[in-house]
Amino acid sequence: MLIAQISDSHILADSSDLPEAGPRAEDLRRCVADIGRLDPQPDIVIHTGDTVQNGAAADYEHLRKLLLPLKPRVYPTLGNRDEQTKFRESFGMEHGPFLQYAIEEYPIRLIALDTIEPSENKGAFCTDRLRWLDETLAAAPDRPTMLFMHHPPFDLAPYYLRGYRNPADRDALATVISRHRQVRRIICGHCHSISHTDWAGTEASTTASIARDVRKGVDENRFGDMPIYQLHHVAGDGTVTTETRYAGSGLRSDRENL
Repeated sequence: MLIAQISDSHILADSSDLPEAGPRAEDLRRCVADIGRLDPQPDIVIHTGDTVQNGAAADYEHLRKLLLPLKPRVYPTLGNRDEQTKFRESFGMEHGPFLQYAIEEYPIRLIALDTIEPSENKGAFCTDRLRWLDETLAAAPDRPTMLFMHHPPFDLAPYYLRGYRNPADRDALATVISRHRQVRRIICGHCHSISHTDWAGTEASTTASIARDVRKGVDENRFGDMPIYQLHHVAGDGTVTTETRYAGSGLRSDRENL
């Protein structure tokens, strides 16, 4: 199975006169085009949040147009820049207190988590969300599983430290994940940079922001004009390897066994 991960596109309305609006749209357009040239095509595309900048209806309208050429289905999760109601309407998702869901029809089980607290930049993961995750993982203990969310529950120095409003939320999440050994990977966004680490008994990673003007930790002398996204290759036994793609350049990193 092949999963494309994009993140932190921070799209603005097509009518916006802000100087970053046009380049961000072009960055996402180039990533979408690069995904479209892949052979084989990804089975799905995951967006790990901050799909738009202001959560406005016009932002989401522009986002939909930019994502339209993608052939694989897009599965998103909320970022702190997203507005929950408009986000759900844009992606045709049901309403509810939290946006968490499981994707069951692929060789690896995928679970989207909601780490958003309205009007808060930092992550949150309350008791209700934690209970849902624990029960959802317990329902399929033998199926390799990947989690995806916006806020990483681990530090990434120097860009991202103490990323959860209440550190106990992060610790409780680690406790649940560590007792469900089928979790093979956690993939995240938010911090706009590429990383991977061991966390809660599994492997966790972040990817760079699609929007080049806010990304961090990238050699801009070498890759400054290249939007970045990642491909996650899932083997039959659930092992995940990751490849970083530099859109439109033909360049890619070596795959990493994570």
